[in-house]
Amino acid sequence: MDEEFYHEPVLLNETAQYLLEAHKGDSQGTKRVYVDCTLGGGGYTKKILEDSPEETVVIAIDRDVYAIEHCKKVLSEYSSRIIFKLQNFGDIKDIIQSEGLEKIDGIVMDLGLSTFQLSHEAGFSYQKDTKLDMRADKSQQLTAADVLNTYGEKDLADILYKYAEMRYSRQIAREIVEYRKEKKFETTFQLTELLSTKVPPRFLNSDLSRLFQAIRIEVNNELENLERVLEDSPALMTEGARIVAVSYHSLEDRIVKNAMRSNEKLKILTKKPVEATEEEISVNVRSRSAKLRAAEKDSNKQGSKNKYKKDI
Repeated sequence: MDEEFYHEPVLLNETAQYLLEAHKGDSQGTKRVYVDCTLGGGGYTKKILEDSPEETVVIAIDRDVYAIEHCKKVLSEYSSRIIFKLQNFGDIKDIIQSEGLEKIDGIVMDLGLSTFQLSHEAGFSYQKDTKLDMRADKSQQLTAADVLNTYGEKDLADILYKYAEMRYSRQIAREIVEYRKEKKFETTFQLTELLSTKVPPRFLNSDLSRLFQAIRIEVNNELENLERVLEDSPALMTEGARIVAVSYHSLEDRIVKNAMRSNEKLKILTKKPVEATEEEISVNVRSRSAKLRAAEKDSNKQGSKNKYKKDI
């Protein structure tokens, strides 16, 4: 499982550079605490610890028990410097307080699905016939099948439009409701087969991605959790600490951008989002849609002249 779980972290060097740049001048023995909100395969946490003094500690958060167990193994050499948290990053305030901390020195989050989730966990990919689950946290009750089988037509249409900006969201919602009158949704291929009869072939893959994205966001309450962590983080950060977020679709990126720009204590470091190079895309196709945004805690920020800092 360990080999299968691993995925190449996106924009790894750029993320570490933005996150750690503020503390390069630390004197020997200075302890820093960073938070990796989306541990996944452990790529960001490992990079932070590799590039930081041995006093540095990472609080590594994930809702997926498999991610936590995997990283306890592959990052065992850093075990004394990692605090694993099987929790929702939306609860970052409670997580920090539970460790007896008042402030942290940086936050990073990769908002995409891991390769392991897409390839092996039930319901995330429309390319495999698995149960319609889509839960990042297996202890929660709501599944993708529940959404498809119990939500009303209007609620389904609203989800498809709000979370995926789908063409014909109301028509697709109507078809879902009609289908389940004859048979309950249980597997991913039921959903892909339904959509394939309603969407022109040239749009099918795109619309399948959007459909699965919308349902996954609803199941995991993803956007509300993102809004919570972005709202709570600045107050938890030390002066000069940085927050770095990598997103993969426009809804997430818009939330990140607006949250950073609207917070009076954050100074934007990325006037435009940082994107992967052609070289990275050629070896890691997942990076193609990635957008990195970063900001720095600056309680003395004044006026529009200080709104942006030249990109690193």
